[in-house]
Amino acid sequence: MKLIWQRETAGARIVALGTFDGVHRGHRELLDAAIRYARENRIPMRVCTFDRHPLEVIRPEFAPKILTTIPERANLLAQAGADETALIRFRREIADMEPEDFLAMLRETVQLRAVAAGWNYTFGRKGRGTADMLREDGKKHGYDVLIQPPVTMEDGTPVSSSVIREKIASGKIREAEELLGHEYEISGRIPDEAVTTEAEEFPIRVPERKQLPAGGTYSCLVKTHGGLYAAAVNVCGEDGTVTARLLPETAADIAGKAVRLVLMDRLHMA
Repeated sequence: MKLIWQRETAGARIVALGTFDGVHRGHRELLDAAIRYARENRIPMRVCTFDRHPLEVIRPEFAPKILTTIPERANLLAQAGADETALIRFRREIADMEPEDFLAMLRETVQLRAVAAGWNYTFGRKGRGTADMLREDGKKHGYDVLIQPPVTMEDGTPVSSSVIREKIASGKIREAEELLGHEYEISGRIPDEAVTTEAEEFPIRVPERKQLPAGGTYSCLVKTHGGLYAAAVNVCGEDGTVTARLLPETAADIAGKAVRLVLMDRLHMA
């Protein structure tokens, strides 16, 4: 999958719009619809998303933790079948852009054949752009609009990034993964200087805004490019530190390398 950081023009595309944090089951249904359209019309499917949650710029005090970092999200979007992901650098000028101007920018960037978005997707200044505006713009400029309705589980639980964050924050990893449709991973690395023969637990440096589970000890799989290790991971709910109990030789082998933590069951509460 091609990852696009700078604005560049392209030919015919269907564009999927959204934040796609977590790339959960609801996102996958939207992406599947966009991919079907792309394959039927023999055009690439491009995901258009932001490099950060809009609230980080508009109302930082209300910005949620993230389920996926940019690399994690890009990897999941590629697995879902996206041909391209265009990342818009969300700055104040984008936040203040009128929705009509945002759509004009989109039409100027690609030969827009179709747009796919969720039923509650908003865009432009004060979130004035809505699904209805997309439909009107599509009729005016000759492109199709696919709107994904809400997705719920069999028990009626809505599939949304906010619900998944709540599940993870309360330590309900398995329930969160049911909504995600995939494992919840936390990327990080063990600092080289932290590895000594006397140490029993090793700190894991994780992304600052990553959604961590409730404080406690979790059974965990530590994934690296070269192997898979069982561990017990402790999350401190007060300061957000994460430590892993590993054999010293294992820690020495993966220190300084990228790791992915797959938390499973909560063994003890903090």
